[in-house]
Amino acid sequence: MSDVENEKAIVIPFIPSSDFYFQRGIKAFQKNDMTKAKEYLLRASTLSKNEEERVFALCQLAICYQQTGEFAESMEILDDLIQNDGDIFPEAYYFQANNYAFLDELEEALELVIKYLELEPDGDFSDEADSLKQVIEVELKDF
Repeated sequence: MSDVENEKAIVIPFIPSSDFYFQRGIKAFQKNDMTKAKEYLLRASTLSKNEEERVFALCQLAICYQQTGEFAESMEILDDLIQNDGDIFPEAYYFQANNYAFLDELEEALELVIKYLELEPDGDFSDEADSLKQVIEVELKDF
C-alpha cells in the first residue's frame, strides 16, 4: 500500500459480543443450519454480559438440539436452566415439556406444561402450551 492509501485506510475495531453471536445463531437456525446455529448460540452463552442473556442463549441452544432430535442434550440444558434459573426464563418449562412429549413421557410433559402455564398464564407460548396440555390429557385418557 502506498503512503496515501495508508492514510486513508480506516481500521474498524470489532469485538464480538454475545448479541453478535446470538443474531448469527438465530439466522443459522432460520436457514435450518443447526450445526452453525448450535456453535453460535453456545458462543453467545459464553460471552453473555449477564445471567439473563446467558439463559436466553442456552434456551435457544436447547431448542436447536430439540430440532435435531438430540433430546438428551436439550433436556440436560433445560434441566440446568430450570433448576438454577427457572424464575428468569419460565419458558424453559414449556420447552422441556415438549422434549418429554416427543419422548412419549407424557406424565412428566404434563407436569412441566402445567408449571409453565401457572408461571406464565399469558406468556409468549401460553396458547401453544395450552394446546400441548390438551393433547397430552387426551393421550393420557386414551392410554
